[in-house]
Amino acid sequence: MISDAPVSATPTVRLENRPLTVDEATILHHELKTTPNILGYSVRELTDFGTGIVAVVESDSGAAFAGVCLCKDLLWNWSDIAVLYVLPAYRGARISSRLFAAAFDALQERSRHVFVLSRTPQIIRLMEQREMKISGSGFAAPLAVHIDINLHMMNAHRWREAVRKQKMRRDDGYKFVMGTKKHAPERV
Repeated sequence: MISDAPVSATPTVRLENRPLTVDEATILHHELKTTPNILGYSVRELTDFGTGIVAVVESDSGAAFAGVCLCKDLLWNWSDIAVLYVLPAYRGARISSRLFAAAFDALQERSRHVFVLSRTPQIIRLMEQREMKISGSGFAAPLAVHIDINLHMMNAHRWREAVRKQKMRRDDGYKFVMGTKKHAPERV
């Protein structure tokens, strides 16, 4: 059961490797409309991601969906940490750090190269902590990302969201940057 109850000062957070439920995807879809940082996904697209890392907060009233990290496998062994979002009621408990670390580690265990695009200072710090190569130039993105972005943007919903979010984005000084980390094979 999903609850809208606010989190206590020291929540018990459980990370689960599983797909989003339709209810969770619906909540996330509406939340993504409020941020200028993610163009957004339809409920179906969110459930089509397959297995993600879902943060669930345990409380006396039950378990509540708190956030998610969704990754997308791209061509040539690249993966995109495409969605990292924590619901506002649960922010400040380092849930996003745990989600990012779990996703990054899982991708590295699968020998995947990692790509992240963000303008959020907290996420950029997480990229730096993982020693990702940071660039403000879209030309530095791997070819697999360029191909995926073109396919991803071929969607009327995405174009409407891009126009709407451009109006939302204020000049706060934050710029989109990308982080890349190529998997280094173990030497024998």
